[in-house]
Amino acid sequence: MNIISVCVLGIFTVLAATVIRKYNGEISLLLTITAIIFICVAVVPTLSHVFESIKDLTNSANIKNEYVSTLLKSLGICYVTQISADICRENGSGSIASQIEISGKILILLTAIPLYSDLIAMIYNFLV
Repeated sequence: MNIISVCVLGIFTVLAATVIRKYNGEISLLLTITAIIFICVAVVPTLSHVFESIKDLTNSANIKNEYVSTLLKSLGICYVTQISADICRENGSGSIASQIEISGKILILLTAIPLYSDLIAMIYNFLV
């Protein structure tokens, strides 16, 4: 799916959801979530090329796979958190959206702890 198709689907969904929201807010929410899922499923196959490129780059640069894995996990957490928070915010639940964002940030910190410990060990070895 190209970006034009994604944008057209997104704009159509927003317009339809806006019209439907006046009559039935639940159906509007379901329409929005369905469009988000459809766009994500349509874009996922293109990610294989990105992962292959990243794998080739990390292998040529002799970077640990753990670092790349942590980076990709953090990126995934960011995307899921942002999409979820946007859905909540769009439907009038700003406080839940804020809690989702805070939870995402905490999970990213937890995911990155091995990187922090390796960085601290490298600094310590450099100074000693």
